[in-house]
Amino acid sequence: MKTSKLLALVLALALLLSVCSFSSAEGNLSEPGTLPIWTGDEPAVLTILMAPHEAVEDYDTNLYTLWIEDSLNVDIQFQFLPATDAGDKLNIMVSTGETLPDVVNYGLNVATAKAYGDAGAFINLKPFLDAGLGVNIDAAVAAFPDWNLITSISASDGSFYGVPTIQFSPSNETKYKMWINQAWLDNLGIEVPTTTDEFYEMLLRFKNEDANGNGDPNDEIPFLTSTGYGGTAYKYLTNAFVFETDGDMFLLKDGHVSVSYIQDGWFAANEYLKKLADEGLLKKESFTYSNTDVMAVLATDDDVVGATTNSSLAYVGGAGSDTYKYRLRYICLNPLTGPEGVCYSGYTQTSPTQRWFVTSFASNPELAFRAGDFQFTEEGFLRARFAIEGEHWAYAEDYLKDNPGVTIAARYGSMGYEGKYVFYNDPWWWSTENANWRMESPTFSGNVEAEGAYIADDGQGNLINLENDCTTRQETGSGYYQLCKPGMDVYVPTLSYTDEELEQIAEPLSTIRSYVNEQRTNYIIGEASDISNPEQFIQTLKDSFQLDLILEIADAAYQRQYAGK
Repeated sequence: MKTSKLLALVLALALLLSVCSFSSAEGNLSEPGTLPIWTGDEPAVLTILMAPHEAVEDYDTNLYTLWIEDSLNVDIQFQFLPATDAGDKLNIMVSTGETLPDVVNYGLNVATAKAYGDAGAFINLKPFLDAGLGVNIDAAVAAFPDWNLITSISASDGSFYGVPTIQFSPSNETKYKMWINQAWLDNLGIEVPTTTDEFYEMLLRFKNEDANGNGDPNDEIPFLTSTGYGGTAYKYLTNAFVFETDGDMFLLKDGHVSVSYIQDGWFAANEYLKKLADEGLLKKESFTYSNTDVMAVLATDDDVVGATTNSSLAYVGGAGSDTYKYRLRYICLNPLTGPEGVCYSGYTQTSPTQRWFVTSFASNPELAFRAGDFQFTEEGFLRARFAIEGEHWAYAEDYLKDNPGVTIAARYGSMGYEGKYVFYNDPWWWSTENANWRMESPTFSGNVEAEGAYIADDGQGNLINLENDCTTRQETGSGYYQLCKPGMDVYVPTLSYTDEELEQIAEPLSTIRSYVNEQRTNYIIGEASDISNPEQFIQTLKDSFQLDLILEIADAAYQRQYAGK
């Protein structure tokens, strides 16, 4: 213990000296925001430790590597963690005090990064940012203050150790989408429902009136979903009664952290869902089926499902135009309004993670940090995600010049975004290539994906629109779901706990989540459940699952990070 503390102290003193001087080679680093960063006659060596991606052909000759080297005047030299168990190997290297390269380019959570910093392996990057050296990070924070780019990756003492990385996707933020069988609506002359009452009446008619028109009134499944991504039966509908997000299900109530599952609306939502299950409208297998199970039921000529929840139906039937018809049966239903006027989407804000950790062994810490900051731009994201301009993507205006007669449309026009980029089909992503590091870099998407465009008319009379394209339905629908996301007076962003807080709260958070979801499922499908007595249920949460402690600690973290900021 004494040895490790001495090592950490020595490394901390070395860091202090390096941060104060910012460069051991006067005149060889450019002013912040000026390229190349290294101005010496010969490229500066920058060593990077990362896990190799199996689809990257050669990191040394990789186009993304060459872009960094040419732009910064550096020579990147790679060291690799094992492709499997990379995190375990890194942990061993840190715990044994092994000499590390300049940069560790590997994703770590806040607690682990802080622990490695406390151990003396990683440098706290906050002094670099405070000194104005993170010009791209600063610009991103100013442009997207609600993303909490630094706050979300900072430890409770304000330190942070990695360059953030974020990929904003409007669709992924609102993954709990409802899909309705348009043919069934047409067959029965039903208007698209907008409320929970109308949704219930629609399901009743789906069940009782031979909605698929095959002459058998008993083969319809009004509502079937899964336990998979975006498929959880209760998430979409609960948000018509009270806001509920993923994970710990935190929300703000009067400026303080609470949880969805003690609110009146949450119990009302369970009553509604139980009613659907009791009456055979919600198939009880929805709580055990996987996404694959549901996709198999949807992808048949029998046409037996009226409604389902999923982030996307893009994989129904797999590849091939002959199966595409199965996806086109369904339209994306907007969030419903409940009996008390509540109308939320099951929103989870895109949160930054962190990678690109500057180590205490770095020969030039400022250069290493600024190399990460350099990548943290929309251009960096375009290279990291979509690769080569003109081959894998194009600016919309350039694409239209090269393809006269073509019409494009914004993918997320329903959110007010313009279509600035055209992204080509990317089968290359699924094969070995040498264009980038497969998003394993400190990326900043900005609004790039949201500002994507699709070919609405190829100039030959072939149209893509809501009538014939499932992806267009998903992205258009996502725009309406985004309009129903909660405000920051309701939503709780990512919380960072002190070591002491985390020690107290980690296990209770895990056990209470499992208990709540188990009891909710049991109640909805008609099995014994503590939820049958809401007051007793809440008391059990307090007495047996430390709910009061959870809320006290979570609220302290929230007030510390976000209140008044």
